[in-house]
Amino acid sequence: MEQIKLALVGCGDYLYNVMYFAMRKLPVRLVGICDIEQKQLERFSKTFNAPAQYASYTEMIDQQKPDAVVCGANAAVHYEVMKYCLLKGVNVFVEKTPCRTAAEAKELTELQKKSRKVAMVGFNRRFATSYMMAKEVIGRAEFGIPAMYYSKFHASPYRSIDYFVFNHIIHHLDLARFFLGDLENISVRHKIYTDTTGVFLVDFSTKAGTVGTIQSACMLQEPFPMERLDIVGTGGRDVVVDNLRSFSYNRTGPARDKKFDISLQNDGDCLAWNPSHGYAYGFDHMGFDAELAAFVSSVSSGAPTGCDIGDCVGSMEAMETVRKAVFA
Repeated sequence: MEQIKLALVGCGDYLYNVMYFAMRKLPVRLVGICDIEQKQLERFSKTFNAPAQYASYTEMIDQQKPDAVVCGANAAVHYEVMKYCLLKGVNVFVEKTPCRTAAEAKELTELQKKSRKVAMVGFNRRFATSYMMAKEVIGRAEFGIPAMYYSKFHASPYRSIDYFVFNHIIHHLDLARFFLGDLENISVRHKIYTDTTGVFLVDFSTKAGTVGTIQSACMLQEPFPMERLDIVGTGGRDVVVDNLRSFSYNRTGPARDKKFDISLQNDGDCLAWNPSHGYAYGFDHMGFDAELAAFVSSVSSGAPTGCDIGDCVGSMEAMETVRKAVFA
């Protein structure tokens, strides 16, 4: 795979500490970086030896003519950068939340179709190892149809309750759609305690008949276990993901009433996974490595990204429904 010319927009902590570290393992060549803060540019350039610095992303794209742009800023900037890239015929990856409204997501989707360029959104949970395992398992005939869905997604006190719904709960709204398809009959119960703390229960159903709940709060400190998923199938089995790093597939165990057989049975019992942290362990399993690899692969070969902007319209619509219920 040939190297692609890459430009970055938004050189804050997220791109500096997470995203570009993952991209350095991929066949990319950095040609420019952009940020409105000179300190951010200097820090990034000093660490990663960036060849060119810009305060304007339009100037950078016009001068450097990159094959692809990765943007990690805020929803307004994500929308503007994705729109400009698609109009200029440049492949683009933006972090979630990809834009401010579902209407903007639809607009970008139409631009992507016309440009035929990659327009990917970084909902990393879709690419987390444990959630991808869960996706594969619930697709098996033995699992049956997902009957009940429950997820928990907590956080520390947020900058505002509105931003918590917009920027945090949307992760698990999108994750539910990743597993189940579009959500219907969304209702919300909530209690707001302060400007930065509150609790939320989002109930929904799907066309296939799944009944689901997303529990989310900005009350705990993030070192606590903050994330859980449990999907029950009509086949009498379920999958459980705890805090991204632990996956269990609970199956009907073999009969042991006549023979006291305590051996682990491959055709029953629980299948479990957690990552091995061996020497020089370099894969995070949180999805950042996998999503960026998918983006680069799509730019280079046309492979599906697994999270185009069009895939995210329903997630934006679900988020807006929750937002309206909370702030009606």
